[in-house]
Amino acid sequence: MVPGDPVLLERLVQNLVANAVRHNHPGGRVEITTGPEGLTVSNTGPEVPAEVVPLLFEPFRRLHERQHTPGEGVGLGLSIVASIARAHDATVSATANPGGGLTVRVAFGVLQPAYGGRAV
Repeated sequence: MVPGDPVLLERLVQNLVANAVRHNHPGGRVEITTGPEGLTVSNTGPEVPAEVVPLLFEPFRRLHERQHTPGEGVGLGLSIVASIARAHDATVSATANPGGGLTVRVAFGVLQPAYGGRAV
């Protein structure tokens, strides 16, 4: 469970999964994991140079130039993810996968119980 706006959190997940599917190879793999550390979405898409990864979180940034084909995004998905994460005191990080693809992690802060006891 993550406290926050359910509509925005749903958009965060949708954007991550849609990007992983859209920017994958035919027959590639998308892996989604959740746990106490947060959410991780990974794919087996094209190679992403490590120096480009941080730029992908800027609005209208893409790995490749836009081709203006149906269903093609405009480069807002990851910047929206980053904005929603910030609004929920979460952090977003990404790493290029060896052999191609990207792994994006969203880490939500640890909740502190209001009564001073330990979290259950």
